[in-house]
Amino acid sequence: MCALASHGNGRHSPLSYWDVVLEWAMRGALHRSSRRRVSHVSATVLSLLLLLLSLLRVCAEDAVPTVHVVSLMYDTSDDVDVINAINAGFDASVSARGWKTSSVARISVTRPNSYNTSVGDILQEGIQKSDGKLLIALGPLGTENVAAALPALKKNNVVGFAAMAHSNEARGWNPNLYFLGVGPVAELLALIRYAVARMGVVRLGMAYMRDGNGMESYESAVNILSMMGRELCGTFVVASGKGDHVSEDAEWEKFIKTRPQAVLLFANVMDDTTVWFINKMVQDDRAAGVYVLAPTRLQGFLYRAWNSALNSTDAQLTPGQLITAGAVPLANDNTSAMIQRFQKEMDSYLGTNEDWSGFAKPKHYLEDEGIGEMMVVGWLAGEILTQALNSNMQLTNRTAFMESLYMQRRYVIDDFVVGDFGGNCTDGAAQRGATCHCNQGGSMVYLKNVVEGFRLEPLPSGYLSRDLKDCAGESVEVGAPLLALFVVVTDDAIASRATVRWFTGAVALDDATGSADDRIFFHPLEVTKANATAALENLRDTKVVSAVFGVVPGEMLNMRNMTFINPIALTPRVNTFRRNVLHILPLIAQQLYVSAVYMSNTSLGKVKAFIRGDHAAAMEDVLEKSLVTFGLTLESATTLSYDVPMAPQLPKSGDVFTIGLAASDIPEIADHLQRHRRLRVFVPFNDIALLYDEFLSAFNATPQSIESSSRLLFSTSLPHWADRSSQSLTVINFHKLVVNESCWTPLTYLGFATARLLQTILPRMQKVSPELLSDFFFEESNIKVDDTWYGPFIDTECISGGTASANNCASNFGASNLSVWSMARVLNASVPVLQQGITPSLEYAIKAEGRLTRSQVIGVIVGSVLAVLLLVALCVLLYLSLGNTRDNDRAPMESSDPVTLIFTDIESSTAQWAAYPELMPDAVAAHHRMIRQVAGRYNCYEVKTVGDSFMIASKSPFAAVQLARDIQCCFLHHDWGTNLFDEFYRMFEEERASSGEGYRPVTACLDPDVYRELWNGLRVRIGIHTGLCDIRHDEVTKGYDYYGHTPNMAARTESVANGGQVLLTEATYLALSAAEREQTDVTSLGLVPLRGMAAPVGMYQLDAVPGRSFAALRLDREYFFDDDEGTTTSTSDHSSARTELSESAQIIVTALQSLLSTFKAPQREKLLMPYCERWRVPLPRKGAAAWDDGYCEEVVRRIAMKVGRVTDHGAHSASDASSSTHPSSSVIVISYLGPNYHEDY
Repeated sequence: MCALASHGNGRHSPLSYWDVVLEWAMRGALHRSSRRRVSHVSATVLSLLLLLLSLLRVCAEDAVPTVHVVSLMYDTSDDVDVINAINAGFDASVSARGWKTSSVARISVTRPNSYNTSVGDILQEGIQKSDGKLLIALGPLGTENVAAALPALKKNNVVGFAAMAHSNEARGWNPNLYFLGVGPVAELLALIRYAVARMGVVRLGMAYMRDGNGMESYESAVNILSMMGRELCGTFVVASGKGDHVSEDAEWEKFIKTRPQAVLLFANVMDDTTVWFINKMVQDDRAAGVYVLAPTRLQGFLYRAWNSALNSTDAQLTPGQLITAGAVPLANDNTSAMIQRFQKEMDSYLGTNEDWSGFAKPKHYLEDEGIGEMMVVGWLAGEILTQALNSNMQLTNRTAFMESLYMQRRYVIDDFVVGDFGGNCTDGAAQRGATCHCNQGGSMVYLKNVVEGFRLEPLPSGYLSRDLKDCAGESVEVGAPLLALFVVVTDDAIASRATVRWFTGAVALDDATGSADDRIFFHPLEVTKANATAALENLRDTKVVSAVFGVVPGEMLNMRNMTFINPIALTPRVNTFRRNVLHILPLIAQQLYVSAVYMSNTSLGKVKAFIRGDHAAAMEDVLEKSLVTFGLTLESATTLSYDVPMAPQLPKSGDVFTIGLAASDIPEIADHLQRHRRLRVFVPFNDIALLYDEFLSAFNATPQSIESSSRLLFSTSLPHWADRSSQSLTVINFHKLVVNESCWTPLTYLGFATARLLQTILPRMQKVSPELLSDFFFEESNIKVDDTWYGPFIDTECISGGTASANNCASNFGASNLSVWSMARVLNASVPVLQQGITPSLEYAIKAEGRLTRSQVIGVIVGSVLAVLLLVALCVLLYLSLGNTRDNDRAPMESSDPVTLIFTDIESSTAQWAAYPELMPDAVAAHHRMIRQVAGRYNCYEVKTVGDSFMIASKSPFAAVQLARDIQCCFLHHDWGTNLFDEFYRMFEEERASSGEGYRPVTACLDPDVYRELWNGLRVRIGIHTGLCDIRHDEVTKGYDYYGHTPNMAARTESVANGGQVLLTEATYLALSAAEREQTDVTSLGLVPLRGMAAPVGMYQLDAVPGRSFAALRLDREYFFDDDEGTTTSTSDHSSARTELSESAQIIVTALQSLLSTFKAPQREKLLMPYCERWRVPLPRKGAAAWDDGYCEEVVRRIAMKVGRVTDHGAHSASDASSSTHPSSSVIVISYLGPNYHEDY
């Protein structure tokens, strides 16, 4: 609406609002006067109206303030086009608002008639014309001009707005200078970071001027590189003054022999030596291809000097070789909302204004990116100035305006942010986030490179965001970058697809801000399967690589001088310990081990395997060891090549492992499973991840294929990557950052989880290299990321007695908590896992000597009987000697860490020993074997065993809960060889129900089919509690024992449980993580009063076998605990000294005392200990070193009390044939205890 009135002296005054009103009124009057009838009154009114408007205009002119802007945005050393571009950009911004502020103040700009005018003169002219009113200086431009103008700015209380200086000294805190761009240190940091982290150069050099600014830049560069674990390979020092080419040649030779791949250029644009250096960079073949990185102030000079050097040698520009920094995006960067608006306003201004006739209109700034960038700088200054003048209160005087600039100011221009600015404030305010003494608001550095035709292009990822807390950008804190290489196999479509998915997850954590805190930089390496290793070796000569990630050809893992973190091999491999190869995805050996555990409880019979790949023989060996360890047999293993279909080889029933699948196998296997419902197929998770699309397509196609998916099984440690209700912190964050649900795949999640791992470990590493990364994993051993643990990583050798241990304990893999899934769970996250997570120990049972090859069998047959006997004797001796070895590595040893204690006990074992003496030895042996096997599986520590009771310690509460669950499941599925134990428990329940106690049988009345699903054989009760313990090492047993309140509580918890029931205290349940509780089925029993406890204890029942019901807790059960809260595995009797002995017990005491009276104390100990162990009588705490008479008497009383109770109970409940007690006799005959006997522990 308002056209600008242009003044020849460069001063601009806008048409006022009242000009428009007056013009409108006059036009209206003329229109009305053309009518045929105009009365004399109307003419008079019109005259008065025009007079009134004129008076209003004069008043308004005086009322609207004028902001005087004097432009100091020029420098005699700069190109005129650059200066004009900045000023034209500023005018375009202000012109778009009609030369007014939002508070309707007018903006008047004064510029010098010539750029040769000193900034001091033009500033004084502006001061005089403003007549004490608000005056703002635009600029100054250049360090020298800033220094020259500063005294006058201070004296007259004027702000140098959008000042531009390239010295840290000139940019210090001064309220009279208002900087909108970043400082030189931030630009230097951005250039170094790009060269080191994005380009990955091995050798970085620097050329700088030997003056104040040059030395300042050099020292900053050395400091930044030191924090990144790097150093300059060489320097070229430019001496001030005219070039001495003799000394320069020597300096050049010294510099170029360091073979720099990139050079930081921080020299003086006016120095001949700088030009000479650029000529050498172009002319010397040894510098061919060397990158040159320069700050904003050298940009125009570098382009011109480089172009001139190319022309003098008839050479061609190498695109991308020149890289420069800037404070704003390029004018043709249409990805920026700010730039889009800039282009509209700039086009409009250049198309209608003649002031800047030197620019071709309207697209010149798009064709010359350097000029366009300077226009953006000026336009941005106009935008910010307009926002700064947004209130009349700030326009009253210069002091008010200056103070307003530092009132915690931040400017938002579309998608661009400048600030924060702050003035004087207290220390308390600064500590709470206030910005103090900050006159520098630049927040971003943008890098661009020179391409053909000396055009500029923004560099992808070539930007750096400044830490707003560091106002001047001088307190640089930057960590060593990790250059993560991921391999793109170009001649394998499945591998390429897998890499894209992995990379999608890995970069999801990149917040795209370019913060200096970012330390992970991903770089692709394109290879073929044939040249992958050679390509990586060649790359290491020219580029820094910290580690290799993602999908890789398996042969690449044989490299010794490179670290691989969580590599995913294209073909199945058996892991061998390599310190430089670190796995967080479960190894195939771990997966096979966990699958064998699952199969030991659910086997369909025959187990076969079909294996592809170069590691087929080793894979077969690992599979067979896993199966043998859990009592299974590998019937056959067939090795196939990739051109032989696998599905036609599959059996019709049983269990089969298929390892090394091709994409064509998947639909055929799905079809085979649909046709054969008694078949289960186990596959490695690696094949699931790589062929995820094929599996989804084959098993999610029809109702029949979906049904068959429940019989395609695998093991994994991952949470469900697509579970929207997941409690996993990693999955929750994964879904937040990867919003496209079609990207929720195993490989995308793996990429994300790997990046989270790197984010976790990098803050604890000052320097990064392949060797240091490996060292970190083995020094830390266990690493926690969100709610997931990886480890232990162990690089020490050890020998495990009695078992064969994978890799002799050295471990380069960290996956834990592997569960068994079906493909049905992949399709539907609500489908539960088939087996809860366990961490495989990879301890394999040694093959029985009977399992020999045919040639070995023949050799044994023709061998001598003596050799066989000697071999058997040797094995027995070895077993006995090693069987007593305690694995203390599993023991919790830190008294400051909570310990989870598990107490187990067979229900009514004493009565069953009396009833079935011929069955119980084998049954208890099986009981011991199963519990020890499960304890080993979960890395738990057997503290002690007394009779048929176990005390077990665990570092992990979740492992303890899993152990208890698996014990119940093992007992349920074990073949006890008899149903007498079940009959015993049934008769006991019926007898108890008939006793009139109000008891209702829980299991005795179950349908036989239902009973078989829930109960089988011996019943074990289990109690679990978590807390701190007094941990002691026993020099006699060479093991650890646990004392204090925690074992006391665990034993009390076990004592009130029923057979087959698992109780855990609230302390144990709360010690589980949210994700672990999600995997644990429990029933809250509320508060339970326990004897000896001041307050009831929160109790939970672990639903180890779904569907089981139990009687009420046995809160009336007697139990024994030592006074000093020591450990015990017996929870039955009070001290005999506190209990009056029955008549039967008194007879037993008399008999034993008579028998033992002729023996000395050590002999009494040997005689009584077997009875204590068999009858599970807890020993009192020793008050002396040996068994004295008093101690021996107490042991006798305890034995008598236990045996007497059994005798009295049997006599009361059975016939005379069952039990006979004669008061006058010293002989007690016990032949059978009735089923209604129930021992009180």
